Amino acid sequence: MTMSKLAVITRVSCAFLLVLIGLIVLPAAVPAKVNGGCTATGTASKSGPVNLTTATVWHVTAADVLSGQAKASSPQRVAQLKVVIFGVGLPLLDRTGNTSFGTAGPYRISDYDPYTRVLAVAGSSTSCDGSVLIIVDDVSPLTTWSGVLGAIAVLLGAIGLLAGLTQVPSGNARVVGIVVGVVGGLGIGLLLQQMAILDPANVFGLLLPGGGAVLGAILPGLLHNRSTARP
Repeated sequence: MTMSKLAVITRVSCAFLLVLIGLIVLPAAVPAKVNGGCTATGTASKSGPVNLTTATVWHVTAADVLSGQAKASSPQRVAQLKVVIFGVGLPLLDRTGNTSFGTAGPYRISDYDPYTRVLAVAGSSTSCDGSVLIIVDDVSPLTTWSGVLGAIAVLLGAIGLLAGLTQVPSGNARVVGIVVGVVGGLGIGLLLQQMAILDPANVFGLLLPGGGAVLGAILPGLLHNRSTARP
């Protein structure tokens, strides 16, 4: 009976996570491009140029040095670039002025690829905005800090959730379960990002730690009675 119950729990948990991942990945397939009448071009020293006005993905290599140019139909007073993770933007460039032409870079990929192989970059100005997903093709997901930390977080989350199944279903056990569930969910998100399955700019990626928290709240103690029963 215990093994049967554990099998049901495992199947339900896996189905729950697969549904979450499906909900997260599908919105990421919506094309992104430069809006507002601006045009943008990116140049990679080894991989060549790309039209960022319409491109949604920019494939580069670890040896590349990137730069970008943008042109607007009217003068722009502000311009910003952000690196986005789980839908949250981290400032990369912030400029003010009054010009219809702007540049960014150079950025060496080798400065960033030890940490991540997938970068979501979003830009905005007075009247324009756009985004692109940069993927370093010759870097493995598990050789970056994001990939390694993601794998460790998934492992810790799985161990914590499984250990909670036989614990007394107390409030403390559920709090611990929520914490390890969030850690595991973040780990899954990081791994999916490093595998270029989940767009880091997709804010719905936060559903993964949220789903982990839900599992962490309901799983503790589900096998407690069976595991502690005496003959």
